[in-house]
Amino acid sequence: MYRHASHPVVARPAFSRTDFCTMSDIKAWPIAVFAHNESQHILRCLESLTAGASGHPIVCYVLANGCNDDTERLVAGYAARHTPVHLISIARGDKANAWNEYVHRIAPDAAVHFFLDGDCRAAAGALRELAGTVDTAPHANAVAAVPFSGRNREAARRLMASGAELASNLYALSGDFVRRLRSRAIRLPIGLIGEDSLVGALAKWDLDPSSTWQPSRIAVAPQAGFHFDLLSPLKPEHWRLYFDRRIRYRMRVHQLNLLRPIIKERGLEGLPENIRELYDTKLPDPERWGYSVERWFDHLALKRMRQQMSAQGAPAADA
Repeated sequence: MYRHASHPVVARPAFSRTDFCTMSDIKAWPIAVFAHNESQHILRCLESLTAGASGHPIVCYVLANGCNDDTERLVAGYAARHTPVHLISIARGDKANAWNEYVHRIAPDAAVHFFLDGDCRAAAGALRELAGTVDTAPHANAVAAVPFSGRNREAARRLMASGAELASNLYALSGDFVRRLRSRAIRLPIGLIGEDSLVGALAKWDLDPSSTWQPSRIAVAPQAGFHFDLLSPLKPEHWRLYFDRRIRYRMRVHQLNLLRPIIKERGLEGLPENIRELYDTKLPDPERWGYSVERWFDHLALKRMRQQMSAQGAPAADA
């Protein structure tokens, strides 16, 4: 088990991908699991992987980012009993940064890579379905799994299929796509909320924003599903989670609005290291929008973004 802190918190000791994988691991399917304070869900997430792979060997890298609960202790105990599981401890609580860590520093060379949120569970056979779709759709850079949970799961599945969209809960990237991301040193901006939107755009552009948008670069595997626990209005602890999700969703919209013109003007080389670099003087003024429930969350989202902008140097959390 390797423990390190992500830049710029402390200096990083040198390591290579062989620190995390054996020769047998290289033949296994690699899975990146993102965990930020997921002590209530992480063990069920890890337990789901065996059924999700349907017997194919796997190697799992749990990217525990910014955890201050029992997530790391639980994963370390699980890893001691299950050798294909590796705990990667990252100081910064940020999913985009953890994604960068996996793609550029940890991922072994493989034909397919899986990405799973630590509060979700892979459905039986889901990983095999995703891998099979990568094999049968070589033009696709990414393959999306679909929700098997949620009150609006049927509508979400239709929307994903019609728009060839990724859900960050569970998706796969082809090995060739990951290799090209590495070779061009393409990283997600730290602090970006919802990495799936940008990863999906990179896939559809085939890493060339000046080219034609190609939805066929993302395939959807309708038999590959993921499960997650629903929030309940009867549980007061869920109210804050729901409230925060609504704010973060609007933050995500504003972040993407800031990113689009930068990418179109400068290409992928113009991606900022930290999304906060785009906040200065460019955030919209919501006062002229009027008020509604959605606009109220816009106000709160922009307020949080301005607070982050004024707190330069503090890690941005992407739970």
